Amino acid sequence: MSILSVNKLEKNFGRTVVLRDITFSLEKGKCLAIIGSSGSGKTTLLRCLNFLETPSGGTISVNDQVLFDAADPSTQLESQVRMKRLHFGLVFQSFNLFPQYTALKNVTLAKELLSKERPDYKANKRHILEEIHNEGKELLKQVGLGDKMDNYPYQLSGGQQQRVAIARALAMGPDILCFDEPTSALDPELTGEVLKVIKGLADKETTMVIVTHEMAFARDVADYVIFMDGGVIVEQGPPSQVIESPQEERTRHFLERYSNG
Repeated sequence: MSILSVNKLEKNFGRTVVLRDITFSLEKGKCLAIIGSSGSGKTTLLRCLNFLETPSGGTISVNDQVLFDAADPSTQLESQVRMKRLHFGLVFQSFNLFPQYTALKNVTLAKELLSKERPDYKANKRHILEEIHNEGKELLKQVGLGDKMDNYPYQLSGGQQQRVAIARALAMGPDILCFDEPTSALDPELTGEVLKVIKGLADKETTMVIVTHEMAFARDVADYVIFMDGGVIVEQGPPSQVIESPQEERTRHFLERYSNG
């Protein structure tokens, strides 16, 4: 069963077409890797999925619920955007942690703020916050930072900061966890620790969409791979096809160029 369905998605910036006829689906518990050269539209696609950008055409559905339909204005209300984003957790290239807060506070902050809208918040504030903090602690333990909960971002390595960002995204319980080049801001020696955490999530059948330049990771961990070029999907399928035996010339050229680069 598809948890995410994208149909004929388009994105234009003025007269510039950035995404065209993007169509794919993702099953629950599966990992999708999106690969392609810089400027191919990968990050824009991820931003459309997270409603950081408004698509110019097409549809986005999660669990058979239409979140966006370019032909239906009722799905494009600004007041709905925040709730739509709760379906997706996003881990950025840069860590985007709040420097004034500890690792634990960075993980729990969004959920704490959202909890204030609960009708029972005033009556059960202490219990609700305690529950959120305990969940945050467990998530930090899950990403290997159980001993860093009280550390501030400046006291953490880049890899540790990115793992805090992953825990923060998980804290909201999203249907789909999205990563935008999660290792691009890391030194090579720190890349492995972040990829290990993401692989662990894949092993636990966390539904994920990952924009990545890590070909070995895409080949060994992803269930599906999409290769994009010039704002379109050139090829999609299992890694054994797209990475190991590509059918399209543009895919082969990209992989050859990447391996030679």
